[in-house]
Amino acid sequence: MDDVLENSFNILRMFVRIYGASEAQTMLAKCISEAEEKYDRLLKNLDPQLSSKYQRRCEEATKEGGKISGHALGTWNMPPVIVDEDLYRSNVLNSRSTMSTYR
Repeated sequence: MDDVLENSFNILRMFVRIYGASEAQTMLAKCISEAEEKYDRLLKNLDPQLSSKYQRRCEEATKEGGKISGHALGTWNMPPVIVDEDLYRSNVLNSRSTMSTYR
């Protein structure tokens, strides 16, 4: 949601533009699943010792990022799709200006 306010790049927003609001999350989930499957296949082809070290480092990095349990590479959480970004920005900015008026 902050990405919409700041008009920052966001992969979900890109998928909304490509596939539309109704299909974006499904298509992104499919893309992520395919990438994870490819990752698993490539990981199995690594030397077992290197693979073990790499997985251990991924787990450490995930914990450093604040995640304690779950998949070694973290988990995905998709926010709701904002269909009309201009309206969303306008509503947020209006609510902020209203809030500052009452202070």
